[in-house]
Amino acid sequence: MKTEAASKATRRRGVRRGDKKLTVPVTLFAAIEAEQHAALRAIAFAERRSLADVVREALTMYLAQHPQPHAAPPVVVGTR
Repeated sequence: MKTEAASKATRRRGVRRGDKKLTVPVTLFAAIEAEQHAALRAIAFAERRSLADVVREALTMYLAQHPQPHAAPPVVVGTR
C-alpha cells in the first residue's frame, strides 16, 4: 500500500501529525456483519486509528497470506 506522510497543509485541515494519506485512493463499499463492524471499531478505538486504516491493514495481511497466481490488470480511472 502506497502512503505518504501528511503535509503541513493537510495537518491544518484536521489530519494529525504522522497520519498517512493514500497516494491513489480507491473507495470500496462492502457490507459486513454487525459483529465484524463492532470488532473493527473496537480495535480502531483502542489503537486510536481510523476504521479505514484497520481495514486496510487487515486486507494487506490477508492478501499477504493468499498470494494470487495471476495479478488482475490495473484499473485505469478517468480515461475513455
